[in-house]
Amino acid sequence: MAGLFDSLSFAAGALNAQRIGLDVAGQNMANINTVGYSRRMLMLAEVPAGDVFNAGRGVEVVEIRALRDLFVEAQLRGERQGAGRDAAIIAHLASLESTLGVPGTALDARLTEFFDAYSTLASDPSSVTARESVVRQARELATAFHALNDRLDATERSIDADLAGTIQEINALSGQVARLNAEIIKAGPGVETLRDERAVALNRLAELADIRVLSRDDGGVDVTLPSGRALTIGANAYALTVAAGGGSGLLAVSLDGVDITAELTGGRVGGLLYTRDTLVPGYRAQIDQLAWDLAVQVNTVHAGGYDANGLAAGDFFVPPGAVAGAAAAFGVDAAVLADSSLVAASATGAIGDNGVARDIAALRETRFGAGGTATPAEMWGQFVFGVGSEVALIRASQASRANVVRQLETLQARTSGVSLDEEAANLMRFQRAYEANARFFTTIVDTLDTLMQMVR
Repeated sequence: MAGLFDSLSFAAGALNAQRIGLDVAGQNMANINTVGYSRRMLMLAEVPAGDVFNAGRGVEVVEIRALRDLFVEAQLRGERQGAGRDAAIIAHLASLESTLGVPGTALDARLTEFFDAYSTLASDPSSVTARESVVRQARELATAFHALNDRLDATERSIDADLAGTIQEINALSGQVARLNAEIIKAGPGVETLRDERAVALNRLAELADIRVLSRDDGGVDVTLPSGRALTIGANAYALTVAAGGGSGLLAVSLDGVDITAELTGGRVGGLLYTRDTLVPGYRAQIDQLAWDLAVQVNTVHAGGYDANGLAAGDFFVPPGAVAGAAAAFGVDAAVLADSSLVAASATGAIGDNGVARDIAALRETRFGAGGTATPAEMWGQFVFGVGSEVALIRASQASRANVVRQLETLQARTSGVSLDEEAANLMRFQRAYEANARFFTTIVDTLDTLMQMVR
């Protein structure tokens, strides 16, 4: 009798194990579209026999395991970090590129019109209208320099706003990882769901910053920057802060009161800082150099001539104090702006002489810029080409990284992804096992009924 009751007990246990298997398959199918979900697998084990005359005591559920490939996950985080960096650069650089305009309509057009105005003055050096045109085109050229400088300023401000929002999101994600660590360390029910949620948070965090994820023996993870500074240690999170730093007024990132801006090179934050602190200053230096070279060269030629009154001319443009900031300071001399008769055309002071006007008009073809290697138009072309080539380079990097990410996601899906065909097969397998164990259970019950009738 005791043996039959034992059989009835392990038959009930087997029914429960197959029922859990059905639940696992159903859970997998239910979450086939859930972001970050890792496929669950039921792990069963034989319950060993109690003595040599016992065939065994059925089956037991060991665990419901979530299938993950930690190596592929780490690789994916690394690629997402690079993708986030590229996306941040493209977002702001492409916007800047679009504001430059098509060739022949931007600063290059203003340069052409300025030199054209001086060519017109050279053909009629006594013309008041031609002098007025020179001043007007010079003023338009100054406006174009200022507008371009303002766009670079706007790009920096836009990046700073983006940076502040990104740091805020990093802090929120670090706090979320710390909270999930605390729950996972408790090892309560639903721990695999918490691990999935943490993986999603870590993936997003990797897009925002270059992070290192270190597993802990208690089931938690530590998240650090490449320098070793911690964002999360177990259940504790450490927030980044942003504030205006240095004399530039641009935002600097700090951790525990230490400026770590220079340490942030990866992820979205790294892309924002690279664009703001390397690319934009480089472009600004090019524009400042063009403004400086143009103002100095025109002033040199202009100051060697004579105005319409036959008097020695002065500077045409406001003399720049330094190369840095020359584009923002670029402007027509106030006296010339107020009185176009002060525009020099003559090289000798003689009425009708056009020597200075011809020399300034000829500057358009003179390689006085960038250390005597480029004309003004060529300097502008180099600037536009530099922006465009950087955008093209980053787009190519984006495409390459996207391919790598897709391949890694495919590898990850082989381990963690849910296949409807596979789960349908599992459903059938557990259903058949459940039916077989149910027959066994029924057989034991019938046998017990027979035995009880015999006793009566």
